[in-house]
Amino acid sequence: MPAAIPIIAVVAGAVGSAAVGGGVIGALVGAGAAIAVSFIGSQVFPQNTAAARGSSATFTDTGGGSGGTAPTAVEAQARTQSFRQAITEHALVLGRCKVSGPIVFVHSSPDDEGRADGYFHAVVVLAAHRVRAIGEVWLGDTLATDAKFSGLVRIDRHLGDPGQAANTNLIAETGGKWTAAHRGQGRAYMALRLKITPEAFPSGPPNMAALVEGADTIRDPRSGAVGWSDNPALCLAWYLTAPFGWRAAWDEIDTPALIAAANICDEIMGRRDGTAERRYTVNGRVSLGEGKIAITRKLLAAMAGTMVVSGGRFVIHAGAPALPAATITAADLRGDVSVMGSRPRRDLFNGVRAVYVDPGKNWQPTDAPPLLAANYVTEDGGEAIYRDLDFPLTTSAATVQRLMKVELERNRRQRAVVVQANLSALRLRPWDGVLVAIDRIEPFPARITGWRFAPEGGIDLTLSEEDAAVWDWNPAVDERATGDTPTVILPRPGSIATPAAIRVGTPTTATFAALGADWTAVPSAYLGGYEVEARPASLANWLAVAAGTGALFAVFPSVEPTAFRVRARARSGAVSGWQEAAIPAAPSGLAAVGVAGGIQVTGAYPAGATALQVFEATSNSLAATVLHAQITTLPWTRSGLATGQARWLWLRSVSPEGNVSALAGPVTATAL
Repeated sequence: MPAAIPIIAVVAGAVGSAAVGGGVIGALVGAGAAIAVSFIGSQVFPQNTAAARGSSATFTDTGGGSGGTAPTAVEAQARTQSFRQAITEHALVLGRCKVSGPIVFVHSSPDDEGRADGYFHAVVVLAAHRVRAIGEVWLGDTLATDAKFSGLVRIDRHLGDPGQAANTNLIAETGGKWTAAHRGQGRAYMALRLKITPEAFPSGPPNMAALVEGADTIRDPRSGAVGWSDNPALCLAWYLTAPFGWRAAWDEIDTPALIAAANICDEIMGRRDGTAERRYTVNGRVSLGEGKIAITRKLLAAMAGTMVVSGGRFVIHAGAPALPAATITAADLRGDVSVMGSRPRRDLFNGVRAVYVDPGKNWQPTDAPPLLAANYVTEDGGEAIYRDLDFPLTTSAATVQRLMKVELERNRRQRAVVVQANLSALRLRPWDGVLVAIDRIEPFPARITGWRFAPEGGIDLTLSEEDAAVWDWNPAVDERATGDTPTVILPRPGSIATPAAIRVGTPTTATFAALGADWTAVPSAYLGGYEVEARPASLANWLAVAAGTGALFAVFPSVEPTAFRVRARARSGAVSGWQEAAIPAAPSGLAAVGVAGGIQVTGAYPAGATALQVFEATSNSLAATVLHAQITTLPWTRSGLATGQARWLWLRSVSPEGNVSALAGPVTATAL
């Protein structure tokens, strides 16, 4: 489930609204105009139940939006999957992440080989706004730049400019289906054209996803610049003011608080490996269908944050130590003080498990190293009690561990005080840090987590224990190694490996009537057979030799050099790449001269050949030849001849697969 968030609403009247869920200490509020705060204390740290991870705690929504939160694993799968659906929600992309989206257009057209449906066209919408960049594209689990897709893929990227023009390639190639009016203004998308071949796309068109650098219209009040940012506080302010968000005006956002929160997010934190990173970043995708509250919770979760609405203004806080703004003493009291020394057992936990998105694992949900505090386990009678958290917009293993530690440490600071204060408390506002120094209570730092205007006059405050040590971070001690997630190999009936090798039976006579080929077996439980083809030197096309055979040997009748190739075929119909035994090049530039006791042959040894066969005859007749030798270099000398003996010699190359070239020659000479 998401980490707990106090959601603080400032409204007129005796009781405000509150909601819980979505971030480590985050909060969202309904609209309000006056200065009363309600707080659901029992739900700040809801008990760890068997409910689905990621479900939201109960809340009352007075802000005009609602929405549950799906588990990170489900969200990540949906985020990187392209799909076709008649009606779907748009998505927002923040920071940098791998995403896909709805396929809004599909078309086929003739390819360059004349196949009627050889080209597959698709348009995938990635974001409902302008983005900074669309980078690497994946087809299935393989980058589109992979060599197997060479010449088969074309990708046009559109960043979502408000005035962007329609894709010219689609206009030209879809027969009027995509026109100049199809501009996709304000929508980031990619238009793909795939040449579908069984080798590159054995299962047809693949899933399509891209690495996107998200919204680049984010305003930074510190500099006045507008552009790309992965700062969670700035991204939340962007969402608050967006037409698809809360539609707030910038003067409704507390700018000093926003600047302070943005600075906290940008603080540099060390990591275990000696490098550093900013304290909080946001990298991910959210669907507008989740609702405003759920989206806001996720943004707050990424920065251990809280948001308060007070007097109609949004006040954004990022997780960090609180400096006491005031001291609450007996002079501030108008009535009773209630003290809670510890949380109910059901609300306590001493360990945290969390899921985040790991770019190193193909942007998939990954378990962070679990955190279990031995000292707290001892306090709880030796029982390990875990809380499960989701951080769908966090992509750093170090950051997620800091968030886990904050959640655990805040839960163990258990003291809370409910104070009936006089009107002097008007100097305080929700989420301020204070020092509680009331008689007969040991002084302790706290935050104002409840602020309520009492009907009889005065202010009712809820003060929750705060400790700067909650935010301490020593990477050498606190950060744990992520390790390697065990690899699970799943069956892939839609994919089959290429045979590792093919070999042709090398003929030993100058002329032959048939050639045979064999190949290595493909070790797959889904193997359906092999397809074998041959191409004689005098032909331009491949000829089928065998198909669907389970044997590992095939014979092709031929009187000339012939190339062979073989591929595996799965029972699903998927095929592998071809393994080929090509016809090698023949030796060239041959010449022969008589030498003492023999004949020397010179010429060019062809590249790639492993040997040359030498056929010899006493006359210029192939029918009379015998295989005299197999040599590996030129020049070469035929020795053992008497003076005056003449020989006719033919040479041909042998490839590493055993295939042979055409005969070169004859050359003839007489021994001296």
